[in-house]
Formats: sequence, structure tokens, C-alpha cells
Amino acid sequence: MSAKLNERTFKMMESFISLHNKGYDIIDIAKMFDLSYSTVYKRLGEIAKKAGVAREELLKKPIEADHSGRNFTPVKPVDRAKFNESFATLMAGVDALQSEIAKTIEDIEITNQVLEEEMK
Repeated sequence: MSAKLNERTFKMMESFISLHNKGYDIIDIAKMFDLSYSTVYKRLGEIAKKAGVAREELLKKPIEADHSGRNFTPVKPVDRAKFNESFATLMAGVDALQSEIAKTIEDIEITNQVLEEEMK
């Protein structure tokens, strides 16, 4: 093993097979160890050789993945009526803001015209 391997890469290599068997793919594992996909991919040959499998096998995500160790919050169903109501309120605010901006621009243009005429 190269002396150039940093600690994160080394730990990833030690943990790769276990994490892969739990259902994590190469992208997941790279993110966990804050490594680039290419860094992990480069080390797959060494990992595969040590595990006695082909590199291609390590690129596949296991079909029966165990995601119990992942921390995530399931997405709640959206109440369509509340969403539409919130969206309508938001759009009314956007419309009011656009009107205010247009009015301000109009006021500035009128002020500029008056000033130009006074300077003549």
C-alpha cells in the first residue's frame, strides 16, 4: 500500500466492502469519506483484489440493500389544497411586488422628466 494514502482513503478502503454489502454505492461511500468519486474508483482495483472479486462487482449496488443505518426523514405527503393556497398567496405577493416596482420606476421616470425640463 502506498505511503501517499491519506487517512480518509485508507479508512474508506478498509470499510468499502462492509458498506457496499449494506447497500451503499461508490458515490455514497465517496461522500461519507469526503473523497472524490475518482479517488474511490481508483482504489477499487486494490479493494477488489483484496476481497477476491472483480472491480465490476463493486460498482454494482446490492439488490437487497439494508439502509437501516442511514439517517433520513421520510417525505410527508403534500396536502394539495394547502399547497395551492400557499402558492396563490405567494404569487399574490409577487404580483404586488411587481406592481410596486413598476410604480417606483414610473415615479423615477416622471421625476427625471421634470428635472430635465427645469434644467432647460
